[in-house]
Amino acid sequence: MAERSTKTPIAAVDAKARRMRIVRRGLLGFWAIWTTIVLATNLTDALKALGVLPNSWSFSSGNYALLRNTIAVYQTPSWLAASLFGGIIIWQALVATLYFRAAFSSSRGDLETLGFIQAFAASLGLWMAFMLADEVFLAYRVESTHRSVFTAQLLTLAVLWLLREPALRE
Repeated sequence: MAERSTKTPIAAVDAKARRMRIVRRGLLGFWAIWTTIVLATNLTDALKALGVLPNSWSFSSGNYALLRNTIAVYQTPSWLAASLFGGIIIWQALVATLYFRAAFSSSRGDLETLGFIQAFAASLGLWMAFMLADEVFLAYRVESTHRSVFTAQLLTLAVLWLLREPALRE
C-alpha cells in the first residue's frame, strides 16, 4: 500500500497565501479609510473654528470644542487648544498615510517591510497620547472611546502579525 503524502500542493498554499493577503489588505485598508474619515471631520472642524466654513456645516467632528472644554479644567489659553488640535490633525494625516502605504505594500505580499508596524505604532501612539491626556485633564467620559479604539487597533496588529506569510515567520 502506498503512503499518503503529507505535503500540501503548492497551488493550495498559494491560494491560502492570497486569501490571507486579502484579509491583511482589508484590515489595513479599513484603518486607512477610518483614519482618513476621522481626519476629514477634524479638518472641517478646524475650518469651522477658523471661520472658513459656516457653523451649520454638518460634516465635522466637534472634537475642537471637546478639546477646548477638556483642557479648560486648568484655564489653558485658547492658542494651546488650537496648537494641540493642529498637532492631532498632522498626526492623523501621518497615520492615514502610513496605513494606506501599508495596505498597498501588503497587496504585493510585502508585509514584512515593517510598514504595517510603522502604521500601527504611529496610530497606537496617538491613542496612548489621548489616554494620557484623558487622565491629565480628567476627561474620563471620553477615555473609554480612546481605549476601545486603541484595543481594536492592538488586536488588529496582533492578527496581522499572526497572518504573516509562513515563510516570513522565521
